[in-house]
Amino acid sequence: EALEIGRGADIPVHLTHFRQGFQGDGSHLDYLGLVEDARDEGMDVTFDCYTYPYSGTTITIGFPFWAKDGGPERLIEALQDADDRARMKREMSEESIKDNWLTNFNQPKNKIYEGKSIAEISDLRDQDSRDALFDLLLEENLGISTVGLGTNPQTLPDFVSHPAGMIASDAILFGDHPNPRTYGCFPVVLAEFVRAEKQLRLPEAIRKMTSFPAQRLGLQHRGIIKDGFKADLVLFNPDTVKALATKDNPKQYPVGIDYVFVNGDAVVDKGENTGATPGRALRRGRG
Repeated sequence: EALEIGRGADIPVHLTHFRQGFQGDGSHLDYLGLVEDARDEGMDVTFDCYTYPYSGTTITIGFPFWAKDGGPERLIEALQDADDRARMKREMSEESIKDNWLTNFNQPKNKIYEGKSIAEISDLRDQDSRDALFDLLLEENLGISTVGLGTNPQTLPDFVSHPAGMIASDAILFGDHPNPRTYGCFPVVLAEFVRAEKQLRLPEAIRKMTSFPAQRLGLQHRGIIKDGFKADLVLFNPDTVKALATKDNPKQYPVGIDYVFVNGDAVVDKGENTGATPGRALRRGRG
């Protein structure tokens, strides 16, 4: 659909979060083939992708649209209504949610569920998994977030290494068990895709994380080391850089990164956070 819109309007197309789902429907080559065919036609098409096979977002994104039509207040009403709950249970299979883990609990009594799967939580509460989720959402005022397997890990490297692809963290800093890519998105590229598996050359990997996205998004004076550009720099050891973040222990800082500069100010010095906050929001057309 995105490519058809781009083709009809004669505009560039960027596909975000582009990957094959973890269930592996069809061939991942069909996904990439759509991009390659469009580029062969002369279309300006690029995409970004994750570097971990997990997806993370607010849990309510997977709820039926009708239950959310009217905003958070409408969803709360639906969760409190017996008929609406029964309908949601029919439309949301246990299989589709049971392996996702939950995070970002604020109520002290619910902290014991942090990082546990919906299946584990339903066992602890002796409830149907959907009822457990519905009740927790009411107790937490819809504030729960979720992480789960969302990408086929076997085909992920082909997306990361594709010439039209760039790296995106899509990180959300929520809870004590966030998506591991929040802490490891870029180091895992250097350690696994470059050093260990040799699926990318180092210059290619760096371009996918720096100048390529900066150019695509129109961020001026960013993304390359050049006189007059903003001094956003990362000094790392290519032989030791490594992402430590995992599914079970996601809040782990990487190793092998000694210095980080943002707008010329050191925010990491000898591996330690300096507390400096020189960053700012960036918009297309300005640096």
